[in-house]
Amino acid sequence: MKEHEPNRAWWDEVTPVHARSAFYNVEGFLRGADVLDEIERGGVGEVAGKSLLHLQCHFGLGTLHWARLGAQAVGIDFSGTAISQAKALTHRARLHERARFLQCDVLELDRHLSETFDIVFTSYGVITWLKDLTRWGRIIARFLKPGGKFFMVEIHPAAMMLEGSEQGIRVAYDYFHDPAGIELSGEPDYADPSYTPRHATREWQWSLMDVFQALEGAGLAVSDFREYPFSCFRHFPAMEQRADGHWHLPAGQPRIPLLFSLSATHS
Repeated sequence: MKEHEPNRAWWDEVTPVHARSAFYNVEGFLRGADVLDEIERGGVGEVAGKSLLHLQCHFGLGTLHWARLGAQAVGIDFSGTAISQAKALTHRARLHERARFLQCDVLELDRHLSETFDIVFTSYGVITWLKDLTRWGRIIARFLKPGGKFFMVEIHPAAMMLEGSEQGIRVAYDYFHDPAGIELSGEPDYADPSYTPRHATREWQWSLMDVFQALEGAGLAVSDFREYPFSCFRHFPAMEQRADGHWHLPAGQPRIPLLFSLSATHS
């Protein structure tokens, strides 16, 4: 979609930064380290012998981990730089027989792919980049086999309302969707805060209601909805990374929902 083009330029720019960052730990993955957390593994479940479609896979690290666990995995992303990196990483990890990658906008996937999958998966910072969530829900339903599972874990929309600084956290953005989106620029990269991308982005806030309606409107039944008081990255400056690998607000501060997850199947 043309509305996604500024975001594609941003992801093309930051992918090399991410691929060499400690946040993604590519070399650790190649040595056998886990890159999926317990929410992802527990929510998706057993993947050995199953087909898995990873939507908005970035440069393929998670996709390749699912392949390492036994899935026949396909990762898709709109960034050509990310997909090139994913293909190179596939050969470095010796997983080319279990994983493949396709460059396209997730909302146009039905123009590029015809098969269906036992599992459709997406995680962490995905829907904010999408102009049309109704279309997203239909794409998921189109590529999910009858009896298959869709699973997502995502940054909570309540957390997306907030902006953090050394002085604290304040409400800065609407909870409810604005079709115009919001342009953001000049913010340090989440994976490497020493790097500030040159490109701006246009992002869209989606409420939990929007997510449920997009999936249920596409004929999917949502189940096992959960919320979590921690994040997958340092969302606010005061956050601390604990032994579980997640980022938490300091002890004594009110807990707020920072992530959510859900499963869905054909109704």
